[in-house]
Amino acid sequence: MESYMITAWLGGLLIGWLVVLHFLMIGRGAGCSSAYACVVDVLHKDINLFGSLDPMRFFFVLGLPIGGLIHTLVFQSSWGLSFDMGVYEQVLPVSTALKVLVLFIGGTLLGFGARLAGGCTTGHALVGGAMLNWASMLTAVLFFVVATATTWLMFKVI
Repeated sequence: MESYMITAWLGGLLIGWLVVLHFLMIGRGAGCSSAYACVVDVLHKDINLFGSLDPMRFFFVLGLPIGGLIHTLVFQSSWGLSFDMGVYEQVLPVSTALKVLVLFIGGTLLGFGARLAGGCTTGHALVGGAMLNWASMLTAVLFFVVATATTWLMFKVI
């Protein structure tokens, strides 16, 4: 089996266990958008970082990039920083500055939509799905349908 398949299966299993363990230990679901919102709220108010910050959410957010870095260091033979977007290079602007602007606007809309929907894909699909919450499962389905349609339109229209 290819190494990327092993890491994908391992990552899926670890995410599943994280969702269950987080709920058992903390008593609430794990979601990225609420964790990022908690950190942004604290930074926006310009107050003591650990005074009103939920430590579990803080370390959850901190663990995401650190976990990605550890994965890269352990499983990749060589790596480097790149702004290559793979197949999306076909539909994104050529200029790096415009690419950054488009991705920033897209990320902002994604964050706004996640807060408007009461959570992100992680929260709705993984946690809501594990808890058999029908509203979360429907929201996750809508996330994926809209994402698939948007990607299809980007490659057909542009």
